[in-house]
Amino acid sequence: MRVGLDAHMVGSHETGNETYVLGLIDGFTATKDVELFVYHAGHMPNVASQSVHLRRLRGTSSWSRLTLDLPVRTWRDATDVVHTTYTAPLWSSCPVILTVHDISYASHPEWFSPRDLGVLSRAVPWSIKRAARVITVSDLCRREIIERYAVPEAKVVRIYNAAGPAARTIAPEVARIEVAALGIDPSQPYVLAVGNLQPRKNLVRLIDAFRMLIRDNIEVNLVLVGPEHFRSELVTAAASDLAGRVHFTGYVSHGQLASLYACARVFAFPSLYEGFGIPALEAMAHGTPVACARAGALPEVCGDAAAYFDPTDINSIAATVKGVMNDGALRERLARAGRIRQSQFTWERAAEETLAVYRDALQEHRIGHTTG
Repeated sequence: MRVGLDAHMVGSHETGNETYVLGLIDGFTATKDVELFVYHAGHMPNVASQSVHLRRLRGTSSWSRLTLDLPVRTWRDATDVVHTTYTAPLWSSCPVILTVHDISYASHPEWFSPRDLGVLSRAVPWSIKRAARVITVSDLCRREIIERYAVPEAKVVRIYNAAGPAARTIAPEVARIEVAALGIDPSQPYVLAVGNLQPRKNLVRLIDAFRMLIRDNIEVNLVLVGPEHFRSELVTAAASDLAGRVHFTGYVSHGQLASLYACARVFAFPSLYEGFGIPALEAMAHGTPVACARAGALPEVCGDAAAYFDPTDINSIAATVKGVMNDGALRERLARAGRIRQSQFTWERAAEETLAVYRDALQEHRIGHTTG
């Protein structure tokens, strides 16, 4: 099967979207059933596979990519399907497979900038209707898409993500050097949180909960990893009186992120909503205990391998993080359970299940052309 994959987001610091596409590419290299044409914007790492063909997009404009570049490229490459994320091309000579990680823009518009909200609210529903199949990353998101947009159940398929490159094992001494290079003392315990600085990530409440730990004379720092995003100033303002105790790293490389996971005392995931939650699996891969919100798809993904809190209750966040930090037996149990849990999610499996969706959509397309 010849598959066209839109990878324009790779290298653009789109975090989860980028991890998803790179994970799929990695998963597809393990199968001989796919000839993959990867359409990128010039930031792609080299892929050691003769079945993967890198095709650089002509420009960076979303409009030109979706109206002309992708449609023409996939037509010339004679792809059987084209796979995009969130937005379908304006026209296509083959069936479109659309991945929608979540539709939180519809349920919580207050988390988005007016520009992003306007684009997503118009483009995603149209793309869902146009797509031959819609892939989403959790049962929660699948139900939400089906219910909000009245999509036939057979059209929406749940395929779990897996951990990203930051889950790869790193030697302890290398990790400590990398963390120190970021201006963080690896010998001092710290709570780590990973995600764009935006309202949905609930970082202001995490900072307030961290302040409670300081008042309890707990020697711990807080490290926040992720680029600035919509209303990020609220997060930095919340930590303005905690200089030296709260560290903002901005966007970091996969190796730096792996080091931060490996050296962290606790990984905290306070997000008010996640369609999946890749960082939780990455932390688990390093044996770092996870304390996370009982919200969105996080319980579905983390199972019994995390300690949960109410993300709207600062006391609950503080008590849970403190409990994980101070309870050695709990830390060991979570570390052990986390390694097992994250190993159940692989990109090879995701690629196999995605390939099955491609085949199903292509068969339906061919039957439709025959009967038509």
